Amino acid sequence: MRFSASNGLFRATAAFVVIAAALAGGYLYWQHRNAPPPTDMPAQDTAQETDPCFDGRRSIQEVLDGCAAIIASGTKDKSRLIKAHGVRAIGLSATGNLDGAIAELDAAIKVDPEEADIYFMRGAAHEAGGDYDKALADLDEAIRLDASKGDYYMLRGVVFTHKGDLDRALTEVNDKIRLDPKASNGYSQRAEIHRQKKDYDAAVVDYTEVIEYEPDRAKGYIDRGWIYVLSNDLDRAEADFEKALKLHAGDAYALVGRGVVKSRKGNATDGSADISLAIKLEPNVIEEIKKLGIE
Repeated sequence: MRFSASNGLFRATAAFVVIAAALAGGYLYWQHRNAPPPTDMPAQDTAQETDPCFDGRRSIQEVLDGCAAIIASGTKDKSRLIKAHGVRAIGLSATGNLDGAIAELDAAIKVDPEEADIYFMRGAAHEAGGDYDKALADLDEAIRLDASKGDYYMLRGVVFTHKGDLDRALTEVNDKIRLDPKASNGYSQRAEIHRQKKDYDAAVVDYTEVIEYEPDRAKGYIDRGWIYVLSNDLDRAEADFEKALKLHAGDAYALVGRGVVKSRKGNATDGSADISLAIKLEPNVIEEIKKLGIE
């Protein structure tokens, strides 16, 4: 079965959703390392947790305003000041203001130019904005300051993937896996690089590792199923899509995968029902699948 553009619609994915998660990851690294010793006091009773800047129950605007108040107060507490800039960066990225997020991280670096996580966060912001050279410069500095964080290498691998340097990307993600051997996202990212290099056997090995760590999540089976489709191993592909649908009934990507397999194993129309339902659930699903090299 061959897909055409008319089979699906692009659905815009806001970059700020991705960058907000990446920025939050960097901030949480920093917060964990600088957290005070645990006490018996409930977290919500501490001054920090009740401050609007650090209260996750507040609206984004309330958090932004609270953090701005801390910054404007002239506090000499560097830890609190950097956290305020970091939280504002997360909030601004969540509203789509990537330039504003970067400006906050610029300010945080002025407070402490030796804090690796802030460079990681700013590198993530530059990556989301498509400025890959600036992203690499920040990630290089983050790794210079702290070479122990696997996610620094993985994000650098993502940037090299964007730049088309798949060999360098693979080296970076290998370092992520070396540092975080039980983190499934490293194997998933490496499998994606293998897919782009058309090394489908290696991609299957990595997605199998993802499934080992997350056997109850449908995504690993779906991702491996598409690799099996690309390598024309339709029986194994079908088994993976069926397993994914048992774990997550109605998953559009598993449905369209099963539909493609049915169409290729039998008559061209055998998978039509699955594919039609998938498009109804996720209008852009066909366009997303086409990006994998599926026709």
